[in-house]
Parts: sequence; structure tokens; C-alpha cells
Amino acid sequence: MSVGGNHTGRLLIDAVALERRVALVENDRLSRLWIDRGGPARFDLHLGCIRKILPEMAAAMVALDGIPDGLLPFDRYPGPLHEGQWVLVQVSRLGFEDKGVKLTGRIAIEGVGMILRPGGKLIELPRKLKDAEQRAELTTLLKSLQVDGDGIMLRSAALDWSQDAIAGEYRLLRAQWQKAVAALASPSKPTLVCKAQSDLDQMIERHLMHGVECIVDGADQFVQLRGVLKARGASDAHLTRHTGSQLLFNDQGVEEAIDEALQSRVDLAGGGWIAIDPTTALCAIDVNAGGADAGRDSEARAIEVNLRAAAEIVHQIRLRNIGGLVVIDPLRMQTRNGRDKFENAIRTAFGAELDGAVQIGGFTRLGLYEFSRQRAGESLLARVLGKQAKHTPSQETSLNSIIRAMIAECRTGKVGAMVLYVAPSMAERLAQRIDAVQILANAFGVAPDIIADPNLDDDAYRLEKK
Repeated sequence: MSVGGNHTGRLLIDAVALERRVALVENDRLSRLWIDRGGPARFDLHLGCIRKILPEMAAAMVALDGIPDGLLPFDRYPGPLHEGQWVLVQVSRLGFEDKGVKLTGRIAIEGVGMILRPGGKLIELPRKLKDAEQRAELTTLLKSLQVDGDGIMLRSAALDWSQDAIAGEYRLLRAQWQKAVAALASPSKPTLVCKAQSDLDQMIERHLMHGVECIVDGADQFVQLRGVLKARGASDAHLTRHTGSQLLFNDQGVEEAIDEALQSRVDLAGGGWIAIDPTTALCAIDVNAGGADAGRDSEARAIEVNLRAAAEIVHQIRLRNIGGLVVIDPLRMQTRNGRDKFENAIRTAFGAELDGAVQIGGFTRLGLYEFSRQRAGESLLARVLGKQAKHTPSQETSLNSIIRAMIAECRTGKVGAMVLYVAPSMAERLAQRIDAVQILANAFGVAPDIIADPNLDDDAYRLEKK
């Protein structure tokens, strides 16, 4: 899912299971939701070994840790290459469909406030910074931090940071590079040296650095984020650990909002409703009056319901992370004035996304309204349900749901030796996931016995005292 944001509202982070869920709540309403299940990412930094030179492709195949071999073009590495050579590389493209992993040896370690290019030498400031005095001050600061001719590109996000925060960011990125250099000095096997900071992590840190309230359910994630703020010399007063008897998302009403976001029908405040029907080719949205303002002038009613629908449609598109072609069937409006008001409402709701992510098509001859939105990862529906039948959770979703339910059971006082009955497929997945069993062991004090019960659905369980 894409991870924009304007640093408002509050962030709620659920990190008690195998997946991490991050909710942005604005005006007491769920605005965005991200589900992070880890895995390989662009810009991961690897110590790899050249397996084969491919002269016909002007590239080398590099053995990597945990992912298929990657292709390293000769022109993306600063030096000659030969078989058996150990190299530091970054993933520039993950493998997908029939395309393999692509690599680069031109290292750029990204942080929230800057990008470090080892040996790059140049100091770069954001073009938007026009104040000559501030540019000079920041240039002097970055030069004082610069080690071994590092290239440092400051990002716009850091323009309102303190000097201590900027220095802390540089030290964090520099430590990652030193770790990579140390690995190269004594190689033994391909190794993932440093995980790249994901887009989601960057979003979280941007919000934290802007002082946005952040509540975390999960000790490890809380400690990690507090450490990030401390390393940058920033206050952690707005960072809170959730300690309630309920899980955070249940306590804040987010679970209910997620369930609603998986439904087709959305009721409009003030009357009327919309139906959202995503398909492979497009997303169809139907606006319905549903008896709203019955008895009023039909044109006035159509305009008012459509305007209410416009803002809600954009909200739902973002929340559900819907991309591609979107076709809306609004209530029929006879006047040009009504159609203009509807389009203006759509444009206003999208705001900055119109600068590239959203392309407006407008009204068709049949009265439909079209726009396209850039795809940015899986939709919420696909993330939760996977390729399963509609409204049937994927096995990954079911496993995490059971783990969260176990944590909730512990918070009501159920600890000690337990027997956990789950569906056979879930028993098999738990047997394969040592990390999942460890979460349960930490919660109960001892790992529960896992027993397969063919009478249970994937997302169901039964917990008994041993």
C-alpha cells in the first residue's frame, strides 16, 4: 500500500502478531490502513557472491541470502567483476512474474531525513529550500558530519529537524554502511547485511518526527521506535505504549472499521449509500439515494446525495487502497452545474494526489464518471482475503487473527500450560513458524500444545487449560 500522509491525526500500531498493522485515524475515523508482513524489499543491502559472469548480457549472476540469484549489470558496479568475488549490492528490483531480481552496486542507504551514498562526496540539499542562510548553515553541518567522502542528500522531511536530529540520522545510516564493510572484510556466505527501511517505516518515522501522537501495541516495536527518536535527539513524549486489557485495535474501534471497509455497501451520513465492487479490470461504484430527502426536487436531491458520495468515495478509495480504473455511476443530474459540482468535490477530496497519482477522465456520454488512480501495492481486500473466495480470510490473515486472539486471552488472565485446538491447515502453519510459537510462548509463559481439529474453520480456535 502507498504510504503518503500529511502528518496529522494519530497513528495506531498493532505489532503483537506476525504481521504489523498501522492505522491512521483522522477526525476520529479510520483514514488509512497498512498491513506489513515483512519479506524482501527494494534497497535491501546484501553481501553476495558472484556465481557466474554473463558476457552476452554484460552482467553477473550473484548468489544472495534468502532470495533467488540476482542480476548485476556491469555498469551498475564500480569496478571489475569475476566469479567467486564477494560484492556489496542492493536490490534495485524484486523478482516478479517472469522477471528476476535486479541488483546495483551503487549503494544508496535511505533514511527518513537523508540518503547516504558511500564515497559519493557530494552534499545535496532540497531544491525547495531557497533561504540562502539556511542552505549555508545546513551545508556546514553536513560537511562537519561527512566521513570518508560520503555523499549526503538531505531530504525535505529533515528541513525542520534540529541539528542533533540530523546528526543522529547520519550516524544511523553510517552504522549500516560500516556493518556492510565489516561483512565484506570477512565473508563466509551470502548474507542480508541490512534490511532497507520500508516505505511504511519511513512514514511512521516522518509522523513521529513531526510530533504526531503514536500508540503502539507490542513491546519490541515500542522500544524500537523510542530508540529511533532517542538516536535523533527527538522527544518521545507523543509515543505511548498501549497497556489496556483489550488489544489496541479493539480498544480504539479499528477492528470494526476494518470489517466495514471489507464490505460492499457504505452508508452516507445524511442519507443515501454507495456500493463498491472491485473487479480485475476496474472498480465500479454505484451511488444510491435510498430514500434520502424523499419528496424534494429530484435535481437538488441528486446533487446533494452525489456531493456526499464524492467525499466518501475518495475516502474509501484511499482506505481500501484501490488503484486502476474507477467508474462511478452517480445519481443522474440534468444540469451542467450539478455535474461541475460533483467533479469539483472529487478533485478537492483527492487534493495533492492529482499531481500524478490520479488522472481524471470526467463524465462519459452515458453519465458515468471515470478516473484512474496509480496502483500502489495490494488493495486492502486482496491483502486480507488473498486469492480466497470473497469474504473468506486468507490463511496468513487467519493465522495472525488467531495469534492476536491468543494475546487477548492472555490479557484476560489466561496464562500457563494450555492446549490450542485449530484447523489442520493452521496446525501445519504453526508447526512451520517457530516465530509464531515463540510469540505464544512469551505470552502464556510456555508454548501451548497445538492440536488439529478438522471441525474448526481456519480462523477459529478453542483454548483449554492443560
